[in-house]
Amino acid sequence: MNELRLAWEPENLTPLSSIEERMVLYTKGRGGIIILGNGTLLSLTKGDSDVEDAKKALDEARFITDFRVVHLKEGGYMVAFHDAVAVFVGHDEFEQMKEEILARQNELRFPGEVFFAPPNNQSAHTLIGLYARGKLQRDAYFFSFYKRI
Repeated sequence: MNELRLAWEPENLTPLSSIEERMVLYTKGRGGIIILGNGTLLSLTKGDSDVEDAKKALDEARFITDFRVVHLKEGGYMVAFHDAVAVFVGHDEFEQMKEEILARQNELRFPGEVFFAPPNNQSAHTLIGLYARGKLQRDAYFFSFYKRI
């Protein structure tokens, strides 16, 4: 059986140290966030193994299709897929990749996936969300644990 995957799983361009700084700011040092190598953020309670818990969460999150994009006042975007799963997309990262995302947006959709929006209405939030979903997929299939803060 073939596994359902996106055709393009982009690599994170925002330095993980920058994402970490931002998450420390947002959590006011309380932590509780696992940062993965491609910009995925997991809000998981501390268990026996952060790595195994993150792998399990990603395995379950691979097929989440809905997303909500939040423009951050400090710059960049937080794309929420679930209460416990989000992806950070930096402002510069999106601006650098915008034309490629626009050109390759069909590769960021699952086969047969249809959006309930006018076809000529490609808002920035839709493009950011699709891009973030591709980053999430890359973290799921090419797992790389960065750290828990």
